Formats: sequence, C-alpha cells, structure tokens
Amino acid sequence: MKQLWEKGKKWLFPRWYLTLPLVLVSACGLYLVFTRGLEETPLAYVSYLLSAYALTAAIGALVRFCRPLWRRICAVPLAARWMSDDYFRVRVGLVCSFLIDLIYAGFRVVCALVYASFWDGALGFYYALLCAVRLYLLRRTPSSREHADYRRELRACRWAGVYLMVLNLALLWISVQIVQDGRGYHYPGTLIYAMAAYAFYGLTMAAINAFKHRKFRSPVLTAAKAVTLTCALVSIFSLETAMLSQFGGEARFQLLMTSATAAAVCTIVLLTAVFLVVSASRKLKEI
Repeated sequence: MKQLWEKGKKWLFPRWYLTLPLVLVSACGLYLVFTRGLEETPLAYVSYLLSAYALTAAIGALVRFCRPLWRRICAVPLAARWMSDDYFRVRVGLVCSFLIDLIYAGFRVVCALVYASFWDGALGFYYALLCAVRLYLLRRTPSSREHADYRRELRACRWAGVYLMVLNLALLWISVQIVQDGRGYHYPGTLIYAMAAYAFYGLTMAAINAFKHRKFRSPVLTAAKAVTLTCALVSIFSLETAMLSQFGGEARFQLLMTSATAAAVCTIVLLTAVFLVVSASRKLKEI
C-alpha cells in the first residue's frame, strides 16, 4: 500500500517543470471555454478535469517550494517558542489585541467628540472595557509553563468572568438602544466587506483555538479564549446591524433579526462569564 501511494504521489504531484506547462494549458483551455461559449461541449469537461488536476499539482509544488523556508523559520528561536509555548503565544496575542482595541477605542471616542455621535461613543466605551479585560489577563498570564501558578490562574479566570459580566451589561445597553432606535453601524463604501471578513475570521479563529487547546488545562488560557470569543460574537452582531442598515429590508424584519442576534450574543456572553466564575470558584474550593 505504501509503494502504491509513493507511485501515486509522483503522478498526483509532478515536478515543477511538468506542473508549469500543465497550469498554462489548463488556463488556456478555461479561457477558450468561457470566452467562446463552449460550456456545453466536451472541451469544457476536459478543461475542468485538467484544471482540477493542475490546481492539485500547483498546490503540491507550492508546498515543496515553501518547505525549506518553513524549516528556516522554525529554526528561529522566537518562532520555535511561538509554536511550542502556549503561554507565550497567548501573551503575544493579548498584546496585539490590546493595542488594536486601544487604537480602535480611541478612534471611536474622537469620532464621538467630533461628530457628537452616540454610537461612536458607545463603541468606544465598549472597547475601552475590552482593553481593560485584556490588560488584566496580560498581567496575570505566566511568561512560561515553568512560572505557572494554578491557584493564581484560577483567581484571574474568576475575575475575568466578573469583568465579562460588566462587559455584557454594556453590550446589553448598546443592543437595547440599537433595537429601540432601529439604527445600526454604518461603514462607508466597501469597508463593510472588509469588516465582514474580519468578523468571520475572528469567529473562525476563536473556534479553532477553543478546539486546539481544549486539553490544555490552564484557567488563564480559558479566560483569554472566552474574551476572544466574546469579541468575535460582538463583531458578528455589529456586522449584522451594519448590513441591515446598508442593504435595507423591511423594518419589522430588521427589528426581528437585530433583537434575536442581540439576545443570542448577550446570552452566550453571560453564560460564558458565569461558567468562568463558577468553574474557577469550585476549583479554588477544592484546592
């Protein structure tokens, strides 16, 4: 079976001097099919199969090309620590997130003062609270596994849950104002598509990190993942209100969707905060 797979790899992932002509031929075939109206001809099906094979071969060639570069990156001490030390990776992520949220909060506060905008002020207040939570977790996160203190991490996790409850109250207040006034966030031009990509990226990464570190027993890492998930959910809610405001729709439909999403996000954040507080308190009593 192993020999069969080795032979199959040679055909599935040919060398670059065979892959490059293959990509060029498949690109020419697709160009002829779509520009000459040949979608229903046998040439179209051959071009589709050839392009799929060319794409597979090109991905294999790209992986082989980047493999030596990846080995050099892994040889760098900082990169090696990033991949092996979960605490270091979380600390770097918290620092980056804190700086981004701080800049964004300051930008919203300035907009609120200049344009006398309630929405900008509410967003600035929310992200200022989020910066405080991230800063607290950053100060409580150990520099490495050797310096980890389980009891101290449990206390940090419990307080992070309390801070999330306060954060949820601010989010609830903003949501009620949005539902009552029937307004939402507005992004000029095509910026809404960039915000959509950022929102879904944040939600995807939060889910991946939660699954990846599910067996790593660290309360402070659990709290950091909870804060990241909260931020991603709020981004989704903000994106929904912006899309409803920009692309329109019936007022009743907008009210229903905004109310349902706000209730779901606030409930998830509240349950997450309660879980952090209760779980950390119970483990502290056991210790």
